Amino acid sequence: MNKFLSPFKNGKLLNIIFLSNVLLSFHYYLIVYINSTFLSGFFSETQVSTLYVIGSLLNIFLFINVSKILNSIGNYKTAMYALVVEILVTLGLAVASNPFLIGFFFILHLATIAFISFNLDIFLEGLITDETKTGNIRSMYMTLANATLVIAPLIISLLLVHNTYWHIYVVSSLFLIPMMYYLRKNFGGKFIKDKEIPYIKIRQTIKQYLADKNLYNIFFSQFLLQLFYAFMVVYTPLYLEKYIGFSWTEIGIIFTIMLLPFIIFEIPVGDLADEKYGEKEFMTVGLIVMGIFTMIISFITGKNFWLWTIVLFMTRVGASFVEVTSDSYFFKHVDQEKTDIISFFRLTRPLSYIVAPIIAALALQFVPFQYTFIIIGALMIIGTRYSLALVDTK
Repeated sequence: MNKFLSPFKNGKLLNIIFLSNVLLSFHYYLIVYINSTFLSGFFSETQVSTLYVIGSLLNIFLFINVSKILNSIGNYKTAMYALVVEILVTLGLAVASNPFLIGFFFILHLATIAFISFNLDIFLEGLITDETKTGNIRSMYMTLANATLVIAPLIISLLLVHNTYWHIYVVSSLFLIPMMYYLRKNFGGKFIKDKEIPYIKIRQTIKQYLADKNLYNIFFSQFLLQLFYAFMVVYTPLYLEKYIGFSWTEIGIIFTIMLLPFIIFEIPVGDLADEKYGEKEFMTVGLIVMGIFTMIISFITGKNFWLWTIVLFMTRVGASFVEVTSDSYFFKHVDQEKTDIISFFRLTRPLSYIVAPIIAALALQFVPFQYTFIIIGALMIIGTRYSLALVDTK
């Protein structure tokens, strides 16, 4: 990483942000796939969906008010306070046995984790001085984080014995401690002074997205990706464990292989998008691949380890294409001062955790669980209308 970032200005601080993102990703990916099955031990599937919706609504409230928060105490202090809250609520999930407290801690976790990721986005954008390298830097940024996404399921398969979820929540919280240390050492009072950030005015921000068709289309492309993630993260583990019959040891191995595309493809795709093709083509292909293989899931009813692994692997091939190109495309058109635009873009994540449970709840009134994947897959393919409408960067 040092060799990669050494040609760039602010290379040392970029390294710290990269490292912080890796630590945050380890924390997040260790628990993201077990949350729904952990919660299902205390709540019904409908109640689990409701918790995701409430946490996402709180997250949206924070993003709407992000400018007020950052102008008041700055990005660095906001990140540190959010990290303290995240450590406490994760440990709370590890030790609590009361359903009310578990639900409360989980809601705070959903709201806080996305906010910390946003803080790192602000730091990163402030350090990128050459916009022609945005795709290159952000693809490396995401690939290093996604390496933890691949490793995390293996750790889960080792720690999750007899449904002892508390082990994983404790280990997960420990990754945030060195992150706090490195941010405090390198950004506490030493970073570029926070600039005054205009308050987010929802109507005005929406008008900016509507006026700029590229922003409009990249917003919906990113929303579809986040909708895919939200649905798959919540419902795939439940489906594999409760309906197909895989153990968490088997699921951990499947997920490890499934997530390899985020390491294999994001750097070369980011480089090719920067240097030769632009983002539009990769984004469109990615949505089509995601859609086709997500729909195929509905027709696999047997406990066939390698068939499930291959199909889920292919869904992430498509997702890796969309993830790196949508992020790169957006940040090539927006700088760090446009926090209203950035925060609205990041609303795609909590919005997806509202829409995905609603889609699932409505679909389950008419079709069996397995056929809900057809709906999500179809939405990905329909969504190519947004990627195809983008004005490419090449």
